[in-house]
Amino acid sequence: MRDGEIEIHPKVWGEEHWIVNASYCGKKLVLRQGYRCSVHHHRLKDEVFYVISGRVLMEVDGAPRVLRPGMKQHIHPGEKHRFTGLEDSEIIEFSTHHIEEDSYRDEASGRVPEAEFAALCAKYVAE
Repeated sequence: MRDGEIEIHPKVWGEEHWIVNASYCGKKLVLRQGYRCSVHHHRLKDEVFYVISGRVLMEVDGAPRVLRPGMKQHIHPGEKHRFTGLEDSEIIEFSTHHIEEDSYRDEASGRVPEAEFAALCAKYVAE
């Protein structure tokens, strides 16, 4: 990545805008409402997610938590995690260096089934 350039990586759930990926990594994640990333973990990567806009359901080792603008979530190596867009959201990811081979997925990314998404919204959007 050259100075002044940002790499955009399309994802099923939205996009990753890679700002830097050196010994540290910085990304803007654009998460679409009703979509989620895979349940996954990293053996090496240490991450912090900071919500800029929207509402995000973050699950860490199965424990759910709603993140709103100004809130953060630290993900330690080995912790299984997934995020779901309760609304269209923007998240800043700060982490150690990203390498795809350090992503171990248990479930695929994708659109949340309509009935499941309605139940998630009923449970978490009022929070």
